[in-house]
Amino acid sequence: MKSQRTFNIAMIGSKGLPAVFGGIERHVEEVGRRLVEKGHRVTVFGRRPFSESGEYMGMRVKVLPSIPTKNLDAATSSLISTVKALFDPFDIVHYHGIGPSLFCWIPTLMGKITVSTIHAPDYRQVKWGPVAKYFLRMGERIAVRRSTAPVSVSKLMAERLGEESRKEVRYIPNGATLFGATEFAHAGRLGLEKERYILAVGRFIYERGFHTLLEAFRDVKTDLRMVIVGDARFEEEYAARLRDLADERVLFPGYISGPELNELYAHCSFYVLPSLVEGLPISLIEAMSFSRPLLVSDIPENLEVAEGIAVSFKRDDKGSLRDAMIRMLEMSTEERRQRGSDARKRVTCFYTWDIVAEQLDELYHELVA
Repeated sequence: MKSQRTFNIAMIGSKGLPAVFGGIERHVEEVGRRLVEKGHRVTVFGRRPFSESGEYMGMRVKVLPSIPTKNLDAATSSLISTVKALFDPFDIVHYHGIGPSLFCWIPTLMGKITVSTIHAPDYRQVKWGPVAKYFLRMGERIAVRRSTAPVSVSKLMAERLGEESRKEVRYIPNGATLFGATEFAHAGRLGLEKERYILAVGRFIYERGFHTLLEAFRDVKTDLRMVIVGDARFEEEYAARLRDLADERVLFPGYISGPELNELYAHCSFYVLPSLVEGLPISLIEAMSFSRPLLVSDIPENLEVAEGIAVSFKRDDKGSLRDAMIRMLEMSTEERRQRGSDARKRVTCFYTWDIVAEQLDELYHELVA
């Protein structure tokens, strides 16, 4: 039986709180606040301009200096946070992402318990040059071999890394919050109508596949809008390319979170995820939690979550995606309702943040014991 002992936990690798920038930030916020509810003390190390020192949802936020460039921002922030964590009385130092995990060996060497959560194979992103990719791959290897407990958000990725390293890699996924009925109150300001738009959510990076989505959408005859929610930090050239590909039916509302994003999920005609590379996509799980029909690229990470529930298409294939969108638009009301219901049931069973936080709490107790 698990003891009721509580721990002092450091979270390193996110941009900070509140979670308004990406999947790692959402994971840290949702898990962190639930760990606080269980009695643990959680400190999240962040960086400017994304976060400020203070308290948020019961978690302490500590912002330290970094070098704010594409290649050095996360690395320098993680290194400085690691040094700070050595001199604070943390029971567990938890790294998020393979880049920050490059430094997990330092507190491990000093006798602290470390956990490294591998969220995605970031070295597969085209934005990184050869040197950055080398260090990201090294970060993944160090996370698996030198942290007290390596964790992966994807079951497939955990199995691959475990086979390569001959070391157990725990599987603790991403999640979503299950909301009830959501009114279409705020999102109407965007000029949208219920069930009259297709939704995609994600950062404007090549690996999200939004360029293929827009190219395919140009060949689909429909008066439905295409709404792509996201931002483009360090990726302005790709964002400009997307706007060049978009026709008058496409809407880029920028970054949206909270109740307004929930409304967009809850009332879209269907959700589309055209990714080329993923870890375990939080946006897909969130769309599933709102009982939406799903259209996803056929990469293993997407199918791990939604196989048998989503309609899939060949990754980075404009023709396959076009045909799949037409299939979604022609889908019967009954099939749409059944697919949406099955999606929410899967989230309820496997992918809620409560389940994720409980699994992590159990891991912490096991490691300390």
